[in-house]
Amino acid sequence: MPSVSIVLPTRDRPSRLREALDRVARQTHPEVELVLVRDGGAPLSAEVLELLGKLEFPAQVLEHDDPPEGLAASRDRGIEAARADSIALLDDDDLWESGHVARLSAALDRVPGLDVAYTDAWILNEESGKRRTLARDFELTVFARDSFIPPSAILARRRAFDRFGLFDTEIPYSEDWDWLLRVALGQGLIQRVPGASVTIRIHKDGMSQLNNSDHAAGRRQSLDILSSRYGLPPIELKTFWEVAGDLCPEMNNSTR
Repeated sequence: MPSVSIVLPTRDRPSRLREALDRVARQTHPEVELVLVRDGGAPLSAEVLELLGKLEFPAQVLEHDDPPEGLAASRDRGIEAARADSIALLDDDDLWESGHVARLSAALDRVPGLDVAYTDAWILNEESGKRRTLARDFELTVFARDSFIPPSAILARRRAFDRFGLFDTEIPYSEDWDWLLRVALGQGLIQRVPGASVTIRIHKDGMSQLNNSDHAAGRRQSLDILSSRYGLPPIELKTFWEVAGDLCPEMNNSTR
């Protein structure tokens, strides 16, 4: 039985998915499984299927055709199918270092009461080639203003999803922020594991960019929902790149 299930949603990004799967295959943690969720779009490519066949640990593939269900629903489907007691999230355009899952799993082992562990992250602007570091201890007052925990940096116990619910499929974007706020405000324990072991890539077809007007409008709507739901002041629309510059200036002076 695996101790960690890796939930990886994907849709129509075969080259980036291959890169993500290559990093999944290199994980040093010995007891993992992969739950790959294809959210509509084209069938998985032959190259991706070949990579899946070469994995040295179990892999489930959940697929459905268009219309897409969205990222929240895809993650939820993966979590429900996962067999392990801990869930690691990975977006198909992000990249893990080989020890990422092992570091997070060790953190959960050290603190039995811990619900969610997260690592620091590198935020890579693919257009400019510049990189920033996003590294912040968990403080609810800061997190309520700026989301500084990328989903691909998270390992959560299954009991956290049982207690606080799954991702909200009614929110167009920022469902991960909503879920972590739910955990924190519900007295769940969230803790940082210092040191970056995931790269979040900012690119033209990614979820972490705002230069598409429809994407920005959906993000704005989602942040307004969070403000209303949790009684927060208006939330400024930012990318992880911008949050890293604002919250970690001492690490990113040369890339501001």
